[in-house]
This record gives sequence, C-alpha cells and structure tokens, in this order.
Amino acid sequence: MPAVLPSLRGYPHPPFIPIADDPPAELLSTGQIAAPLLRHGVEHAWLAGAHEFCRRAVEAIDTTHPYEVFTAVGVLDASPDRAWATEQAARLGELVRRQQLVLLDPAHPEQVRLAPGYAPREYHLPHDFAPRPDSLARAWFSDAELERGLLHLLSAQLPDGGWPINWARWSESTEHEARPGVTLSALLTLRAYSN
Repeated sequence: MPAVLPSLRGYPHPPFIPIADDPPAELLSTGQIAAPLLRHGVEHAWLAGAHEFCRRAVEAIDTTHPYEVFTAVGVLDASPDRAWATEQAARLGELVRRQQLVLLDPAHPEQVRLAPGYAPREYHLPHDFAPRPDSLARAWFSDAELERGLLHLLSAQLPDGGWPINWARWSESTEHEARPGVTLSALLTLRAYSN
C-alpha cells in the first residue's frame, strides 16, 4: 500500500507529505494494515503478499526513523515466523540505539537525534517502541530505561485527563484530531505495564 494516493493533491494536506504521481508501496502504510490482521489470524491472499512485502522491507532497513520502526515492530510482533521476527527485532534494536532514535532519559533530551522534519520535542521513549511487555522491542531496553519512560508518560498527562501530541501542529485541527488516539495509546501502555 502506498502511504498517499495522488488524489490527495487537490485537498489540504500536511506540508511534509510528498504526493507522487505513481507512489510506491511503503512499509509504514502496508505494515499498519497487515500487522493487526496477522495478529488476529486473518487469512487472505492480499495479506500473504503484504506480509511478504513487509518481511522484505523490514530486512532492508539499514537507516530509519521512529515511525518506520514502530510499524516494523508491529509486523514483527504479529509475524507467525517467530525465529525470523526475533532475529530482525534484535537487529532493529541495535539500529535504534546506534542511530539515537530513542530518548532513554527524559532529563537528557540532548542525547537523542531528532529525525529531519520532526518537531523540536518529537522524542520517542522506550514504551513508544515497546508499548506492551510482550513486544519483541521490550528486550531493547533495561528495566531502568523503561521505568524512566513510563514515569515521564505518567507526568505528561494534562489536567483534562488526556495526553498532548509531540509532533508539529500543521493546522488548528491537528491536536484535536490526534489527542484521543494519543490518550488511548498512553492508557493502553500504562495498563499493559501495570502488572
């Protein structure tokens, strides 16, 4: 699946989304559709091809950005080939740390490298990569690193009960549209780690 179809060109869209006439398939979009289907045991001809596409895309990652890694982890966590998924997860974990894509200590944001085009505080913490303890990405982080991230997540809750977004607000509606999803994600992560 391509991330964006050419038909978006005639409508308002974020300035950071390029619109190609013949967009290629991407892991970011294909994986976000395929991973939940794989996780729930759906069988379909499209899914078999999508999973194979995702496998090749994950194996080809040699430099990346956090959102691509989140999608790759979703595919790895859902893949029925556990040996392959475990091997690829270990490789991606080393890459994430080497590229400094994860903020391991919220008190030291200077230790993380923001990807080009990201907002000034668009950091990603261990729980963003491993939102559940059973994720293959959980092995990437020590207990102390994960705990610091979870405490930071707790402290970010706003007085209205929700959580803020940390990416660029390219229009007035960006935060209003995204906060419910960010809040739900925060609550699910906190619940997953509360045992």
